[in-house]
Amino acid sequence: MTFVHANCSPKIENDLFEDLIGMMKKIRGSGYEGDIPAFSASLSKSQTLGSNTNVIFDKIWTNVRNGYNPHTGVFTVPRGGLYHISCTVMAASGKTLRVHLWKNEQKTVGLYPNLANFNSATLNMVLDLDKGDRVYIRHGNSQSELVYSESGTNSSMFSGYLVSK
Repeated sequence: MTFVHANCSPKIENDLFEDLIGMMKKIRGSGYEGDIPAFSASLSKSQTLGSNTNVIFDKIWTNVRNGYNPHTGVFTVPRGGLYHISCTVMAASGKTLRVHLWKNEQKTVGLYPNLANFNSATLNMVLDLDKGDRVYIRHGNSQSELVYSESGTNSSMFSGYLVSK
């Protein structure tokens, strides 16, 4: 093993350190030094949905950067980039359920658990989102329907996180 001992001025030492940090940021890819926005919430009890009603996932598991609002069911993007968004909803036994993932008042993809015994459906999307965009799960039927979640089971959930800038 070889050891090299040397002295250099504090300015050169500081410049070298800054260069090393810059290279590490480039290697990591993002260059971002803060928390990665992420949220995960579930439904603590069943929720009856009227026409154009947001599903309110009220049990917060993760809410890094506080983008998800458990009172409105809306994730407001704190930092732009590519996000992975996921949702699972369960319909009550013998009932149907129609919900969609919305982005800024625009319907994207839908979930339709059918009449089977407590059937569930899951969506996974990667969306290019800008800071301030709003993402949520909204009921898509004119008739009332029930999103099922038994106390303690957290059967229906909504989550998302930043994948890349």
